[in-house]
Amino acid sequence: MAEVDGAPDRSKRGESTPAIGSVRWKDFDLRRAARLAASTFVLMTASYYLVVGLDNVSNPSSNWAYVVGVISGDGVPADSGFEWRFIDATWFHALVYAIIIAGELAAGGVLACSAVAGFRRTRSSADWADAQRGAILGCLIGLAVFFVGFIVIGGNWWVMYMNQNWNGLTAAFQNSVMTALTLIVVLVVAAGDGLANRSASEALN
Repeated sequence: MAEVDGAPDRSKRGESTPAIGSVRWKDFDLRRAARLAASTFVLMTASYYLVVGLDNVSNPSSNWAYVVGVISGDGVPADSGFEWRFIDATWFHALVYAIIIAGELAAGGVLACSAVAGFRRTRSSADWADAQRGAILGCLIGLAVFFVGFIVIGGNWWVMYMNQNWNGLTAAFQNSVMTALTLIVVLVVAAGDGLANRSASEALN
C-alpha cells in the first residue's frame, strides 16, 4: 500500500488501524456513512411526529379549536360560495381530529422503528435497505396526514386558504417538505447502494 499525502503506511509496520469501540475506521466507508446519515434523518423526522402527536394527546385542546374552525368554515367569508362544504357536527370534528392524531403517532412510531433498525444494520446495504421499508411507509403516512389531509382536503376542499382565522397551510407545507425530503434521502441512499453493489458484481464477472 502506497503512502497518501505523506501519511505513513501502517500496514508495512504491522500497526493496527485505529479503532473506536468495535468499529474500525477502515470499515467505515462512505456508503456506510450515508446509511447512518439517512437513518439519523429518519429518526429526526420520527421525533417530530411523535412529539406533535403526544402533544395533541396530552393537551387535545391545543389544536381542537383549529380543527373545528377549519371544518366549520369559521373565518371564511360568508359570500365565498363554499358554505355547503362546511360541517358543524361535533362528532365529525372529533373523528377527524382522532384520525390526524393517529396518523401522526403511526408515522412517528413506524419511522422511529425503522431508524433504530437502520442504525443496527448499517454494515450491510441489503439489511439496511430492508429496514427502510418502514421509513417509506412512515413517510407515506405522514404525507397522507399533512399533504393530503391538510393541504388537499383542509386547504382546498374546506378552503383554508380563504380562512382568515384558521390557516395552517404554511406549517402543513413545511411538514410535507420535511417528510418528502426524508423519503427522498432514504430512496437515494438505497439506490446508491444498489448501483454500487451492481457495479461490484459486474466487475467480478
